[in-house]
Amino acid sequence: MRRILKDLSYVPGIRGSMVVSHDGMVIAASLHRPLDDEKVAAMASAVIMKTRKALASCGLESFRRLTMVSSHGKMLFTDTGIAYLVVVMSRNLDLGPASIEIESAARRIRSLGEMRIA
Repeated sequence: MRRILKDLSYVPGIRGSMVVSHDGMVIAASLHRPLDDEKVAAMASAVIMKTRKALASCGLESFRRLTMVSSHGKMLFTDTGIAYLVVVMSRNLDLGPASIEIESAARRIRSLGEMRIA
């Protein structure tokens, strides 16, 4: 899993990524400096938990993909089935080309989970 995250870090504009369980626990992380693992993990966990709770209160299922855009950057959350892939990006990154790499990483993480279940 760490290899998948490290490979993502070579995509221009991606500042790092992590895998966070559905209950908000960090499974693996690979973030560029000066990003702080603990701060990004806390933020990612809060976003995941609060979004899931808000959706459930409306009678909706959990999200498959969520993009958060701020003045300093973007975060993309993708449900891989076993956990969420969280990708931190620069604010000017065009999501089109990067989306292909992110979805490929999500698929690879999904397959790791399927192998563990089998």
